[in-house]
Amino acid sequence: MLSDASFIWNVVLSVAIGSFVWWMRSISIQINVLRGHISNTREEIAKAYVTKDDLHQDMKELMKRFDRLEEKFERLLTSRLE
Repeated sequence: MLSDASFIWNVVLSVAIGSFVWWMRSISIQINVLRGHISNTREEIAKAYVTKDDLHQDMKELMKRFDRLEEKFERLLTSRLE
């Protein structure tokens, strides 16, 4: 009688522990998948931003164009006033 109860208890514990281990494994796999998605998201976000050097270079080029437009506008105004 004692061995039958012990056997049943061992089966119940084995099933419970096996289920818990299987659940923990599936959670671990899901966490790893989410970490991969987060990593990819960080890489995609980084592609959307510009570096400081690129921004400064673009701003310099933009300012040069505005300076040229300003010079042309001044020449136009002075030629019209004369």
